[in-house]
Amino acid sequence: MMRRKNASRPARSEEALRLAQVTKVYGSAENAVTALDGVSLTLPAGSFTAVMGPSGSGKSTLLQCAAGLDRPDSGQVVVDGEEMTGGSEAALTKFRRRRIGFIFQQYNLLPTLTVAQNTVLPLKLAGRRIDKARAREILTQVGLG
Repeated sequence: MMRRKNASRPARSEEALRLAQVTKVYGSAENAVTALDGVSLTLPAGSFTAVMGPSGSGKSTLLQCAAGLDRPDSGQVVVDGEEMTGGSEAALTKFRRRRIGFIFQQYNLLPTLTVAQNTVLPLKLAGRRIDKARAREILTQVGLG
C-alpha cells in the first residue's frame, strides 16, 4: 500500500527520493546476481542527479526500483514522502501516473503522433486537463517547438 510517511505534511516533501538499505538480487543459488546491495541515498526536491557507472553496475535496477517499475527484495523506497515498497500494482501505477515522469533510453514514442501529442499523452491517459498552449511553450523552451 502507498502511504504518506506523515499525513500532516504538505503535499510536497523536502526529499524527492529516499532509498534505505535497498537490495535487489536476480536469479537464485549459484546463479544469483546482486544488482543492489543495501543501497541508501537521499535526493532533495528540486535537485538534478546523474546516475553513472559501468555496464552491469546496477544503474537501471536502481532507477527501476526508485520509480516503482521494479520492487526491491528488501529495503524502503520513498518518493516525495510516499513509501512505494508496499501496495498493489494498481496503486503503484496510479502513483507513477500522477507523480513520476520517465524518459526511456529508447524514448518509446508513438510514430503516428506529433511531438506535442506524444508529450501530452501521459496527461491524456491519466484523464487530466491538457493545456495545449503550456505544452507548446515548454516544447519551445527545449527547442522542440
